[in-house]
Amino acid sequence: MTSDAKILLTGATGFIGGSVLTALLQSSASSLQSGPITCLMRGADRAALLTSAYGERVKPAVYGGLDDLETTTAVAAQHDVVINTTLGYHSASTKALLRGLAQRKAQTGRDVWMIHTSGTSNIGDKPITKPVGVREFDDLADDVYAHEKVLEAAEPYAQRTTELGVIDTGLELGVKTLVIMSPIIYGNGTGLFNRVSIHTGYMKAMLQIGHAVVVGDGTGLWDHVHIEDLADLYRLVVLDILERQGKTLPTGKKGIIFSANGRHSWLEYSQLVADACYERGLILEKKVTHLSLEEAVATLIPHLGFAKEVFAEEDLKSAAEMFSSNERTVATIARNLGWNPVKGDEAWAQAFRDDVDTIIKSKG
Repeated sequence: MTSDAKILLTGATGFIGGSVLTALLQSSASSLQSGPITCLMRGADRAALLTSAYGERVKPAVYGGLDDLETTTAVAAQHDVVINTTLGYHSASTKALLRGLAQRKAQTGRDVWMIHTSGTSNIGDKPITKPVGVREFDDLADDVYAHEKVLEAAEPYAQRTTELGVIDTGLELGVKTLVIMSPIIYGNGTGLFNRVSIHTGYMKAMLQIGHAVVVGDGTGLWDHVHIEDLADLYRLVVLDILERQGKTLPTGKKGIIFSANGRHSWLEYSQLVADACYERGLILEKKVTHLSLEEAVATLIPHLGFAKEVFAEEDLKSAAEMFSSNERTVATIARNLGWNPVKGDEAWAQAFRDDVDTIIKSKG
């Protein structure tokens, strides 16, 4: 891809998108210095803050939101690379971006790319209601796309539906796609706006309950990655596209890559929450209480924003069971690209203490 390739980032005001923008702007690579990065975003006020902080390095494009499909397509049609970090389950907006990229390709005759953000809950299991053999996935060795297709046929899941739609639509339109599928993302974001990870909400829920909890026996294993390490992976992918035409990147059905750099059990996770909250005097004991699926639906899930008046009973159970599930991934492709994450076990443990401090500060 030529040095004048135009980059569009969605979700620049979010936790992931803001951190990705920082990583791109701080890169010393000449290919990222040639022109501004366009940021598709809501609100002229936030656009003004972005330009005030970054000047000519960024170019805000204001739109009405994810449902503003016409503007989304029109803006994407002016760019060669789209980095999509908005809601992973808004299928219509992703397809609007892809249509715009297809128009760009028709105009220039050059390859166009979409980097899509997804999550590893797409391949998580249900160890309580539908136990199967636990499996670890390697993004180089395993056919993740085929496995997701099987899961989707059995039980649709919005984030997975959207991800598969990105891949399939990209193939139909001739747009190269690469999905970065991440586990739990922790740490403080580096963007201008939202710097708090989503798992802070899980900690708040436990504080509202009054003690740490875990669903089931807590033996389910999940992976994690620090937000700064994840943002660096996005930077490497973009550089590969700009400098090597993406020749070392998988695309289409093979273009699903992981970003894991650590692993924990749900019991270990809850114990870290308990320890951090106890150290700050927010709970009276470090003990973790085990909840049945029914107890989790009644006590934990409402504190996570799943209102019984809005969601069906089965959806509430599925949400609760996710906190006992297994999701084990190996990020071989990222490592082969030269990704070298630096945030390890010490940073993982410190993140819980930092998040508790953030919660305390938010309460004034």
